[in-house]
Amino acid sequence: MAQWHREHSTTDGNSESTDVMVLHGPPQRVVVCARRDCDAPNVSRVLHLRDITRETEVDRMKSEFLSTAAHELRTPMASIRGFSDLLMLRKFDEERTRDLLQTINRQSIWLTDMVNELLDLARIEARKGKDFQLEVTQLRDAADAAVKSLLVPGDERRVRCLLVEDLPPVHVDRAKIQHALTNVLSNAYKYSPAGGEIELRLLQRPQPEGSSGGTAQVGIAVRDQGIGMAPEHAARAFERFFRADSSGSIPGTGLGLALVKEIVELHGGQVELHSELGIGTTVTLWLPAWDKETVDG
Repeated sequence: MAQWHREHSTTDGNSESTDVMVLHGPPQRVVVCARRDCDAPNVSRVLHLRDITRETEVDRMKSEFLSTAAHELRTPMASIRGFSDLLMLRKFDEERTRDLLQTINRQSIWLTDMVNELLDLARIEARKGKDFQLEVTQLRDAADAAVKSLLVPGDERRVRCLLVEDLPPVHVDRAKIQHALTNVLSNAYKYSPAGGEIELRLLQRPQPEGSSGGTAQVGIAVRDQGIGMAPEHAARAFERFFRADSSGSIPGTGLGLALVKEIVELHGGQVELHSELGIGTTVTLWLPAWDKETVDG
């Protein structure tokens, strides 16, 4: 039998009272219990129960997200404010002044990137893919464009691309998928500070068991030989603002993989991540293959 405790109780002064109760399951449920007098024949009091577990969880997640976002945004803002105040109050030599300005510039770029990714994430979640410009395309084209846009002049690292020709097309918003892939490639670069090969491979597999439909999937796997992640960090990789590197030495907002996951899942796909500490990380984006007969049918 489930145990329960009363969260809070209110009375409106008109013979109605409301309790919010937590039922300790499993699963745990949050229920509103409203009682009021009734003038109907043979009925003196009415008891109304409403399950608000989902609403309570959504409110908790919103509060947690806002608290985390405020904390993450405060860090670069405090740095920008502090160093700019210092420059206004004191006169430094040219070298020191340049160093402070570079710090302000780095923090402002970080802040801008974070705000942009937050807005992208909020927009995509709110629209739930309704504004996606879907087209039938080959994943190799999006992969090729993403790699070319990310190449850094002077960096000896290169992405080894294994782009096969005979894979089925996909029905996607090419710009969104390219954005997701760019985030994954960017992580591969950032978390490989000592270098090492980065590999991009196109894959194909049958529809996984338990998934809807029978459509095969086409995937893009990005593998690096970077610092990797411990199992407990890999399990949290898609959480917003979570960063495996807590030292702050590697730039990033902690929102990239959350955005990747949202984009891919709204296309009906999945994101898989495999990582070993000190060995490297592989992130695979799986998308449903385009099947004209299935869609027309």
